[in-house]
Amino acid sequence: MPGFIDTAAAPYLLGGVSGLAAGLVARRLLRRRPPAPSPTSRTSEAQWRDFIEASGDWLWEVDSDLCFVAIPDAPPAPSIAPEGVIGRNWKEVVLPDLPEDFAAALEETMARHGPLAATLPRRTPGGETRYLELKGRPKFDADGHFAGYRGIGREVTERARLAADLERSEERTVALIAYAHDGYWEQDADLRYTTLTASSGHLTDLAAEDVMGSRRWELPGVSPTSEPWASHIAHLRQIEPFSDFLFCRHDAQGRPVWLMESGIPVFDQRGVFAGYCGTTRNVTTEIASRHQLARDEALFRQIFEYAPAGMGRIAADGRLLQANQALAEMLGRPVADLILQPAEAVLAEDDTAAGQAFRQLGLTGKPREISREMTYRRADGGRGKGHEAARRIDDPEGGPPSLLLVRNDITALHASVAGHEAVGRSYEALFEHSPEASLVVVSGQIRMANAACRKLLGGSETTRLEGIELLSLTHPDDREMEGARLADFDADARQHRLPPLPLRYRRLDGETINAEAAGVRINFQGSRAVLYVLRDVTRWLLAEQVLRESQAMYRDVVESVNEVLFQADAEGRITFLNRAWRNTTGFDTRLSIGQNLLDFVIEDDRGRVGHCLSAIREGYQDIGQFEFRLRTQATSPRWVEATIRPLRNAYDHVVGSSGTLDDITVRKEAEQTQRNLNRELEARVRVRTAELEASNRELEAFSYSVSHDLRAPLRAIDGFAQIVAEDYAPRLDEIGREYLQRIRVATQRMARLIDDLIDLARLTRQSMRRETVNLSQLVEQILGELHQEEPDRQVETSVEPGLTAAADRALIRVALDNLLRNAWKFTSRRELARIRFHAEMRDRQIVYCVSDNGAGFDMSFASKLFLPFHRLHGISEFDGTGIGLATVQRVIQRHEGKVWAESTPDEGASFFFTLSH
Repeated sequence: MPGFIDTAAAPYLLGGVSGLAAGLVARRLLRRRPPAPSPTSRTSEAQWRDFIEASGDWLWEVDSDLCFVAIPDAPPAPSIAPEGVIGRNWKEVVLPDLPEDFAAALEETMARHGPLAATLPRRTPGGETRYLELKGRPKFDADGHFAGYRGIGREVTERARLAADLERSEERTVALIAYAHDGYWEQDADLRYTTLTASSGHLTDLAAEDVMGSRRWELPGVSPTSEPWASHIAHLRQIEPFSDFLFCRHDAQGRPVWLMESGIPVFDQRGVFAGYCGTTRNVTTEIASRHQLARDEALFRQIFEYAPAGMGRIAADGRLLQANQALAEMLGRPVADLILQPAEAVLAEDDTAAGQAFRQLGLTGKPREISREMTYRRADGGRGKGHEAARRIDDPEGGPPSLLLVRNDITALHASVAGHEAVGRSYEALFEHSPEASLVVVSGQIRMANAACRKLLGGSETTRLEGIELLSLTHPDDREMEGARLADFDADARQHRLPPLPLRYRRLDGETINAEAAGVRINFQGSRAVLYVLRDVTRWLLAEQVLRESQAMYRDVVESVNEVLFQADAEGRITFLNRAWRNTTGFDTRLSIGQNLLDFVIEDDRGRVGHCLSAIREGYQDIGQFEFRLRTQATSPRWVEATIRPLRNAYDHVVGSSGTLDDITVRKEAEQTQRNLNRELEARVRVRTAELEASNRELEAFSYSVSHDLRAPLRAIDGFAQIVAEDYAPRLDEIGREYLQRIRVATQRMARLIDDLIDLARLTRQSMRRETVNLSQLVEQILGELHQEEPDRQVETSVEPGLTAAADRALIRVALDNLLRNAWKFTSRRELARIRFHAEMRDRQIVYCVSDNGAGFDMSFASKLFLPFHRLHGISEFDGTGIGLATVQRVIQRHEGKVWAESTPDEGASFFFTLSH
């Protein structure tokens, strides 16, 4: 490249320099040479020889065949010239002393009849190496034919030596520049680069043409507007040397390239400033390492400060030089309070001596890292457990070593370990006292067995089983099978559980037992092991025998019942049937299994039955009871009553249905016969009802006629008796007036009796409309009316609130009115009368009661109490018609209830009644 020193071109550069040096030496020699003799002067042969010897020149000539020929009157050849060359060929004399490549080039030149030059090494008799330079030009005759060469030979030993020294110096310089880490550069007076070696850091990503002719601050990727360029350019303008100038440029990828240059000014021969030359070093790696070191230092400082573990540095004298925040928080003290304090100041009193010994051991560096568990004191006086590790740190400047200390708070871990140890002891106790026989087997030997296992296999809880081969306890008949099973389990690492298998074992006392063996793969004290569980299945075998017998009995019962027992899957297909199926339908039981149950239902009932079965299978009904008709093989359809429940699996999912089919054909025929009888009876009842209704209408007409015909004479008798009493009273004596009064009382009583009879007859014919009636409110209303009629009476009433019944409101009021008026009437002779209405539960039925503390009656006459016109007290004692209780009985009977009374003479009476709901 222009301006660059290429190592490949160094030899040619050195050759040019060597030629220049040889020319200077020849000039000096020629200056020492005497003036050439004139053609007319005659010298002696000794003078020529001295001259040639002094000058070192030798005249030579070869003919067209390149053979040396004698030159007339030529001075004799110097001692350095080859001897006896006349008649010998050029190739024979010269070429053997030349390198092969140069000799070949020289032959080519001579073949072209070109000028030639060659330097021959010559060795003197004294062993000194001297150099003879031969130069010549071709000769041509008058016809232009090649006639040979004529030339001169000259000793160039001094020049060759100078050239060799210069060449070696140049080679060292070129090698130094080529292999040095620092690049070499030159700048002209305008501070533009003119020469730059390839090792310079400028060429990281630049071609020579991108650099040559540019100033340092004009390089691509350089920002000359900022420092340090301003001061550097000012320094260069003062033409002063500079050293270690550091600047940064960015390559095409934007990566920083840091360069450091040093240079000195260069002046020409006249002392005029010609530029700078100097060296360049690429320090990008050093700068990056320095930055990385700074980042690492900041990172390590942050790691130290913010590490979750407590960290500190302890001097050789035991003082704490550094502490991070985690250590301060662990000890409950600020960081400033810990610095320069003795390291043992935070240790518990009983741990101080151990802490000092630990520190001294760490400072020795043997071993390099040490650790221990320690007990420390917090600022609040509490104690904690910690784990500390220390490592000796040597001072790079030869000062005393220090300790790097790392402390972790393991108070919670220590408590957790203690808890785990307690849990471990608990598990050991659970294992030991487990009711299941458990043992741990390692490599076929029993390593651990609990009390239940020792009792099962050894006969006693104190018998030791450890160290015994498990297979030795297996019954000989089962030993080979169990050994193969254990071998397969041990070989297959993917199998973690050993499935249960009933085996026979022989106890240490020789007794044979039956046990179910199951196992699971575990890690026991770092070794692969199997945890065995042995269950004594003697009782299970007995239970299985009992179960088989019970199942046989169950099958006998199922097959012997007359009802069809069946099971069906989720699709309705029959999966089980007992023998009653064949007896009921005539179809073969085995052929019927697998068919849909609906296929055996007659078409008229199939839709209804299918809907009911779907509701049961889908879980909408827990039980379904319905009737339908089944097809039979030979006879007419049979009526069955189905009771069906959903069939559930272990996960409570409905997977089908099961139930019974009871043949009710006989009952259905009886019901049909009953319905026919009922229809006939209903027809008869309708006829009798029509006759009864006609009789009732006649009775009603008779009652109306009787009441109307009887009332007219009674009104006439009462009216005339009143006229006589008013108009003729002065003419009558006391007895006459008394008779008239009796007449009037009797007629009025007769009128009331007729009204009561009419009301009683109306009650029998009146239609009923049941509703919920508050009986307590009705009783309160009636008692209020009675108080208004006789406000002077002292009557204490008690009504239980909230008593309701389903009854006809009008009829039940009539019954309550009669009962309460009777109680009011028969307590009229009590100074303090008591009337109570309440209810009580008898024989799971509500019984209502009206009681009083009145006159009462003799229970021997209770059978006549509810007969019309029958009185237990005379008219002179208590007024009345004898129709009221008969009316009460009619009302209660219409409500499908009962009425009765309980009483004691002169202690009151209680009237009870019930109502149908």
